[in-house]
Amino acid sequence: MEYRKLGKSGILVSRLCFGTLTVGPLQKGLSYLQGGRLMAQAFSGGVTCLDTAEYYENYGHIREGIRFFPDVVVMTKSYAYDRAWAAESVGRAMNALGRNQIDVMMLHEQESVHTLRGHREALDYYLALKEKGVIKAVGVSTHFVGCAAAVAKMPQVDVLSVPLNWKGYGIMDGSLLDMLSVIREAKQAGKGITAMKPLGGGHLSGGAREALDYVAGLEDVDCIPLGMQNALEVDCNLAYFNGNPQEDLFIKTHGQARRLHIADWCVGCGACAARCKQRAIRVEDGRAKVDQERCVLCGYCAKECPEFCIKVY
Repeated sequence: MEYRKLGKSGILVSRLCFGTLTVGPLQKGLSYLQGGRLMAQAFSGGVTCLDTAEYYENYGHIREGIRFFPDVVVMTKSYAYDRAWAAESVGRAMNALGRNQIDVMMLHEQESVHTLRGHREALDYYLALKEKGVIKAVGVSTHFVGCAAAVAKMPQVDVLSVPLNWKGYGIMDGSLLDMLSVIREAKQAGKGITAMKPLGGGHLSGGAREALDYVAGLEDVDCIPLGMQNALEVDCNLAYFNGNPQEDLFIKTHGQARRLHIADWCVGCGACAARCKQRAIRVEDGRAKVDQERCVLCGYCAKECPEFCIKVY
């Protein structure tokens, strides 16, 4: 397993990062114990970091997973835009995880220089806590090239998280080449880079080995959050990142691409479409319909559905 520092923050992380979105209620819906066991399996194999967010509602899973691995780096995110909400997010994370310090705290899903400005109060609060040692590093996650470019020029931000895969899935403006240029600039400015959506939200699962080869080959990328929802997937990814890729495991775990499914009882309220920043859902003939090519399988829409009719599998 390769380990790198997240830029000037000095935080050491494994190249493979456990992407925890898959284990929680937005996707697989595993129990705390089941999710925790998967994480512990990954940590035992050399993984030293995980990616989460307040929105994922999976801190309970993580607490179970880090029970015997207290040094695992936890990178979390919040939609907080003011001091009060930011303080609530920090307190909730520390209480739920059983920690008195947060490794990396990020602004979640920023879209532009304007949303960065609108979330400045929260960012300043995180920076103040960083000075006090409560937070080790501050970051921003975004799907937008323009926003990433703005973050690259912000010296106070330590970590930048963007979607990176060979097809450019998940990038909302500009091209893959544009995003690669921006992360090069950010890297040169001393920021740690995490590459979300390495398999394009599941769209590249059929060619997972090639997709991972691409992202792992990007020298500017420090760590790669990868969702894992069963023991076989953990074994497959550990083997790959430990330098011993197993083709049979790739076939078993990634042969079936995941899709977003909307149940027959959808009432067409449009809450999911309003939430989808990929513009992958529309309401047509009284029901929500998904454009599978645009969907990145984040599952965020499922949380907004009052009828509980959206699943990713």
